[in-house]
Amino acid sequence: MFKKKQSAIRWIIGGSSGIGLELAKRYLKAGDQVCIFAHADVENAVKDLSKYAKDPKKTDQFIRGYTLDVLNISQIESAFAQANQDMSLPMTVINCAGIVYAVPFEEQTAEQFERQININLIGSRHIAASALSYLKQARGQSKHNPKLVLVASMAGILGCYGYAGYCASKFGTIGLADVLRLELKSQNIDVAVVCPPEIETPMVFEERKIGSKITSELKQMGGSLKVEPACKEIMAGIERDTFFIIPGKQARVLHRLIGMFPVVARQQIDRQLAQILSKSQS
Repeated sequence: MFKKKQSAIRWIIGGSSGIGLELAKRYLKAGDQVCIFAHADVENAVKDLSKYAKDPKKTDQFIRGYTLDVLNISQIESAFAQANQDMSLPMTVINCAGIVYAVPFEEQTAEQFERQININLIGSRHIAASALSYLKQARGQSKHNPKLVLVASMAGILGCYGYAGYCASKFGTIGLADVLRLELKSQNIDVAVVCPPEIETPMVFEERKIGSKITSELKQMGGSLKVEPACKEIMAGIERDTFFIIPGKQARVLHRLIGMFPVVARQQIDRQLAQILSKSQS
C-alpha cells in the first residue's frame, strides 16, 4: 500500500478506467477522498471504488463521480464546481483522459487525427484552465503545494510508427506541462507530466485488437507494464514532486538514451523497425 503522511482530496479526470481508475483505488486505500470525472461508466466506477473507501459506511464522503466531456468547457466547470461543493478543494488534479488510433499516417483519417489532438491536448488545456482557480484556493492547506498532473506518454518524447496523431498530441501535452510548470511555480502550484510506456489498460487492449501490429511491436522498446506497478510508481513520483514521471526501468533507460544520444536512439529505433517490417513481409 502506498503510504503518505497526510490525507488529501484528489480529482482524477478519466477516472473510470485504466490509469485513472487504478490511481483512484490507490488513493482511496491510502485514506484520501477522491472525485472521478469521465465521459462514461462513472456510476459503475464509483460502485467499484466504494469498497476501497476508508469508511465503507460513509462512501459518499470518500468517493464521488461526475460526468463530463473534456472538450466541453461548461461541463468541466459545472462538474468541478459540484465536486468542490461536495468535497471541497483538491490538492491534486490529474488528467488521465486520452484516446489513440494506431494506424500509419496515410491510413489515418483527418477526423481520427483531429480527435486525438482535441481530446489528448486540447482536453488537457481545458482541464488545466478550469482547475487552476481551485488549486490556487487550495494553497496553504498542506505543507505541499497543490499539484496539476497531466498524463502524456513516452510517445510524446520520441516518435513511434503508426502514432502520427497520438505523438503530436502527446508532444504537445508535454510542452503544455513544461510551460505551466514555469508559469505556475511562482504561484506555488506544482506541475508534473507522466510519460509512461505501454501500460496494460482497456485502451491498450483495444489497440492491440485493431491497431497496427508494427506499432505494437516497436513500442516494446520502452517496455510494457501492468497498470498496478505503473500507478505505484506514478504516485511515488507525484509525492516526490518530480516533474517528469516515467514509470518502468526500461522506459527510463530509453528516455536517458534519447536525452544523451538522440542520434543513437533514433538509429536503434530505425534498426528495430527495419527488423519488424522485414519479418512482417516475409
